[in-house]
Amino acid sequence: MYTVKSSSEFIADVRALDERLKNIRINSIEIERDKCKIRYNFICDVAIDQQLQDKILTETEKITLPAFKTVEITVKKIVSNDELINNEIFRFLNEKYPSVSIFLKPTDVISTVLGNVVKYVLRLTKDGAEYVIKNGAINKLNEHLSKTFCSDFAGSTDIKEAEESVNLLSDEVFESELQRIEHRTIRVKDVIVIDDFNMGDLALYIEDATTGDVTVCGKITEITERETKNGKPFLIIHLDDTTGKTSGVYFSKKSTYHKIKELVVGDAIIARGNIGEYNGRRSFTFDKINRCTFPDDFVKKDKFKKSVPKEYKLIFPEPASTIKVKSVFDGEEILPEQLTSKEYVVFDIETTGLDFMSNGITEIGAVKIVNGKITEQFTTLIKPDYHISEENFKITGISEEMVKDAPKISAVIPDFMKFIDGTTLVGHNAIDFDMKFIKRFASAEEYDVKNEVVDTLYLAREVLPQLRKHDLQTIADRFGITFHHHRALADAYCTAEAFIEMMKLKNRA
Repeated sequence: MYTVKSSSEFIADVRALDERLKNIRINSIEIERDKCKIRYNFICDVAIDQQLQDKILTETEKITLPAFKTVEITVKKIVSNDELINNEIFRFLNEKYPSVSIFLKPTDVISTVLGNVVKYVLRLTKDGAEYVIKNGAINKLNEHLSKTFCSDFAGSTDIKEAEESVNLLSDEVFESELQRIEHRTIRVKDVIVIDDFNMGDLALYIEDATTGDVTVCGKITEITERETKNGKPFLIIHLDDTTGKTSGVYFSKKSTYHKIKELVVGDAIIARGNIGEYNGRRSFTFDKINRCTFPDDFVKKDKFKKSVPKEYKLIFPEPASTIKVKSVFDGEEILPEQLTSKEYVVFDIETTGLDFMSNGITEIGAVKIVNGKITEQFTTLIKPDYHISEENFKITGISEEMVKDAPKISAVIPDFMKFIDGTTLVGHNAIDFDMKFIKRFASAEEYDVKNEVVDTLYLAREVLPQLRKHDLQTIADRFGITFHHHRALADAYCTAEAFIEMMKLKNRA
């Protein structure tokens, strides 16, 4: 007879069947919908004979929905051994919380089996312990271990002295690493085991899977069987999880070959594998594959972005040094509140070309306006991953030789993000040009540029409608500002001075 019971009630009934089952628990449940088949996989700390397995099956059938025509069970003997538990703890934390690997070594995991309870300690640095506690890793680890071993688990942390390699990590680097590990995941449904009972149902977005050991999921878009030179069969599988696409090879195993052969285009799988490089190209090798159902209600989450660094690391701001001939600050005119109530960063960039998707930045120049006055400047040449043409050199005055020892944009972006933090950005034609470059390269380093933007091109059209043109040179001439075109810092100073004057005009209107 079918009876509705909670999982705890069901396990209690199973344990009551025999003294040997006092520590039995469910490891996983597999469902084959097309065959109306369900399999309960149990783990126990003692070997179970067939007669007792039959009793467990009878008890299991009582609580199984009538829709399942076939009910099966497996009972696997698992003993809570110190070494096995330590290895599983270390593996789990490195896979699910890779940042912990900065602080944790295998010898830092210490477990003690006390009857049916296992107590373990993670020896971590203060930062590592705070991270584990903050992210609820202990609770998740306990839950995982309880499904893997026939024991209850209680974990804690112990603070150890930071080693020199850890001391080299600044707060910023540590926080950056913690943020980076907040991977986006997809939880699949109805896992049917082919290769791995312990893979679980959680997969990384393909878009976020870039290197190392990863678990991904998705629907098969193409699958091809081939053979190695030695006649060993393997599959090339193309996978799509709606966040991205990937493809990889899977070397068939004799024990599961017939199940893998049943996979067709449109089937959903969850797979564990390794992403590396082969002949300079990205290579994905699938190691374990299980069937699953891809969630119909899956909605992609926005990619996590880093917070602004706490300190400058490479490019440091300097006190402002004016390059104009005529001062626009002479006189006792009261500056408009809109200009003094906010901090502004006026910036300009030089690039290898106009298309922001196929060109790089060669220079950033920026100045900060506080209380209506230019106070700081930020400037650096940048070595782009793109060729600087002779034509481009004639326009910007920046050559390959000038930037050969300059930092890459990836190293400059964190400092630039700190310089613009909490400010309103200002630039001439910034919306259609400069901001597209900045956002592209900031996004590549996992930063999100959310600053408000004032484009002085549009501001000039509003407050100086009488001008025939509204390019920066014409606007500079209108206010008597010396304009040394085309270097980024000079353009930033010129734009800042023009912006202040135009804000005064707007206030008078």
